[in-house]
Amino acid sequence: MTVSRPSIAAPPQRNAAYQQLVQQKTSFMISMTLAFLVLYFILPFLAGYNKPLMATKVMGNITFGYVLAFLEFIMGWVMAWIYVQRARTFDRLAEEAKA
Repeated sequence: MTVSRPSIAAPPQRNAAYQQLVQQKTSFMISMTLAFLVLYFILPFLAGYNKPLMATKVMGNITFGYVLAFLEFIMGWVMAWIYVQRARTFDRLAEEAKA
């Protein structure tokens, strides 16, 4: 009885639209992830190492720390909106890659 080995074939060649999709999406996701992490960790870093800045009153009893914490919520919504806008480009490239 002969055991047949699966043939090791070269991976299929991808078209230019697929390669462009992967390159653009990877670049976008890395840059968005880095931006999110930097902006997210600014608050605890400043809270731990620059307490006088965080305690600075901006308006009435509202301190800079509260403003920065609120801006993190805004950042999340803005980043989601940016992703939705870029997803349209990714969808177009995905449709081109299928063809």
